[in-house]
Amino acid sequence: MEGDPVRDAEHERYLCALRCHDPSGEVYYVSFARDQVRISSYADDVIVGLVEAWADTVPALA
Repeated sequence: MEGDPVRDAEHERYLCALRCHDPSGEVYYVSFARDQVRISSYADDVIVGLVEAWADTVPALA
């Protein structure tokens, strides 16, 4: 990769996307940004409940 790093503090954003594997075999993504957690590419709504239950155990996300 090439380029010059530039910091735009006013519009600064952070994002981390994880590819997750449920024991049921389903693959889905959980993305963490500065102000939100997003779950995507899941087929079973149970996945949302599992991620929400886990997030409630993490003080910074609860």
